[in-house]
Amino acid sequence: MQAFLVLLRYDLSQMGRSWIVRIWVTLLFIPAVFVLGVAANENELASESLAAYVAAVMAPLSWLAVSIYSASAVAGEAGVATDGILSKSVTRTEYISAKVAARVGVTIIVYLMVMLPFTYLLRHYADPDTSGLGVFMGLLMVGTLLTFLAALGILLSTIFRNVQIAVLCALMSVLLSGLALQFLELKWLSTTAVINDLPETFRGDTSVLTAIRVVVVFIALTVAAVSSSLWLFRQKDL
Repeated sequence: MQAFLVLLRYDLSQMGRSWIVRIWVTLLFIPAVFVLGVAANENELASESLAAYVAAVMAPLSWLAVSIYSASAVAGEAGVATDGILSKSVTRTEYISAKVAARVGVTIIVYLMVMLPFTYLLRHYADPDTSGLGVFMGLLMVGTLLTFLAALGILLSTIFRNVQIAVLCALMSVLLSGLALQFLELKWLSTTAVINDLPETFRGDTSVLTAIRVVVVFIALTVAAVSSSLWLFRQKDL
């Protein structure tokens, strides 16, 4: 447990110093301020403004940033991991668990840090056509999508030794699968369909059962990705 905490603190400090994370957070905040200003002055609908921000800013920037830092979690530190594990100072489970906790944790923290105040202010200044339950379920769905993306990136990082290939696979697999599943009308499995339907969700027009199904599915996929990462890394030939 002590080794896990040391690794977790180390990885969190690395994430805090990462230019990817810093640029990501900055690029999320600047458009948020702009959207708030436009919504307040032009009497924009809160549901449309919130959904537009998620679709045009939060989703694409997070898709790129989370894919990069999660898919490079293991593949980018192959030498460090090998030295630590072979010297018996840390177990494989402790190493990969710390990576999962740090990368997924940072994803959730940044998401909440941006979206909670932004959503509160937008509902206050824009034309309030949203429902409390709809906003909660919409934000929860987007949060589970990002959490799954982080977990998927770590899984791919344990599979591929090349960082560029792992990042590319993380980026393309989410995008292409989302478009394909949306085309097949499996919207509750499609990341792109969930994002596209956010205006209705924020207004409370989406069925609660539909929203819950999306959340449950992507939580299950996240658990499967994390479990697979743990199993694969324990079997991996260092």
